[in-house]
Amino acid sequence: MTRSWWQTLAFKLTVAFAFVALLALGTVGLISSLSTRSEFNSFINERTREDLISQVQSYVQQNGTVQGFSQRGRTRDRGPTTSLDTNGRGPRPGQGSAPRRDVDPFVVLDAQRQPLGTLPDGAVTSTQQANAFPVSVNGRVVAYVAESNFAMTLDPRSQQFLQRTTNAILWAMLAAVVAAVLMGLLVARALLGPLRELLERIHAMRRGEAPTALARARNDEFGEVLTAFHDMHASVALNQQARRQLTANIAHDLNTPLSVMSGTLEAILDGTFKPTNERLARLLRESRHMSDLVNDLRFLALVDAGELHLQRSNANVAELVREATDSFSERAAHSDVTLSFGASGPDVDVPVDARRVTQVVHNLLSNAFAHTPRGGRVEVRARTSPSTVQVSVSDTGSGIAAQHLPFVFDRLYRGDEARSEGGSGLGLSICKSIVEAHGGEISIASEVGRGTTVAFTLPRRDSLTERREEGQQAT
Repeated sequence: MTRSWWQTLAFKLTVAFAFVALLALGTVGLISSLSTRSEFNSFINERTREDLISQVQSYVQQNGTVQGFSQRGRTRDRGPTTSLDTNGRGPRPGQGSAPRRDVDPFVVLDAQRQPLGTLPDGAVTSTQQANAFPVSVNGRVVAYVAESNFAMTLDPRSQQFLQRTTNAILWAMLAAVVAAVLMGLLVARALLGPLRELLERIHAMRRGEAPTALARARNDEFGEVLTAFHDMHASVALNQQARRQLTANIAHDLNTPLSVMSGTLEAILDGTFKPTNERLARLLRESRHMSDLVNDLRFLALVDAGELHLQRSNANVAELVREATDSFSERAAHSDVTLSFGASGPDVDVPVDARRVTQVVHNLLSNAFAHTPRGGRVEVRARTSPSTVQVSVSDTGSGIAAQHLPFVFDRLYRGDEARSEGGSGLGLSICKSIVEAHGGEISIASEVGRGTTVAFTLPRRDSLTERREEGQQAT
């Protein structure tokens, strides 16, 4: 999928960074500029007022009265000549701008707060007169200086100072926006790197490619996502491989009896073989073998679909195991294998699906007899504890190599020692599904040349029974 550059996440992140930086810095810059101008004007006004007060004091000391001091008689009667340079300092003695005669931000009042001389209408209000600053000479108030309604016009140097300050703020904003854009590009690259890697792995998974190792470990959330996806990809690849292997094994297991049946029937039809009871019995066995395989596959399909429903009822598991063991007595005698059963613990009823538990024991015994040589032993034990019922089936057969043990419960896994000869190859997988459906666990231990033990544990109480008992106790 191709997209325009302005549709990329990198562009959107960069624009977002630049917009946020511009908005924030613009606000700060505007406030800073207004604050600087306000403070600077306050400073100039204060300097102007102090200069005017100083002039009034000098005039009174020379003439003994403020009368005669007028705006026309001031040396600088139309605004201050003081301005700041670019370093924020005032002019040195002998320097400064020429007097300005267009505005006058202050007026001089006499001791009774009356203006000296004639002022334009509206130059000063009564409130401004009341709030005027006193001018004292030898501890006596001789005059007042009041703010007028005329705004002071700054001299060129002061205006230049403010303009330079504003320009500096604008340049700082521009530099910050450029830095934000660069930062947005770097962040976008850092964020999109793992996303691109994840996208590549998704495409590889869609193409059916095997998962590859992560280039480098990351300790952030992206690392967790990549690791989780890698694990999922590996699991999916393993499941796909298992599915292909399962299909091949099923085809093989179905092809063998079908080939035997087809060959035998063709030979009978063309007169090569006679339909003897022995040959018909062989055909029946092969037919039953295929039927068993189909039933096992149907059972596992129910498990995968979550439609395996247990028909629970209270049953004595030890008794179920004993009955299943007794059903193999004839086979044990025919195979010259010693079959024994033992039980320990109290006889209690457990909520289980009796038919499924019996199926588990039958599958385990079938595997045990298939790998136990003549003269060997098969031992079945049932032990009841306060919380569980444990059943184990042990044999003195050929055993299973250690490298096969982690996979013996996989469907149709072809470790020679792990599956019964002539069986469907699904027996242990079915056992595991049934036991786990009961909330139990199943395990296997084996040693080559000494035998194998498969044990499963069932809880004595399921969650439904516990809730019912808790409800009865509460009432």
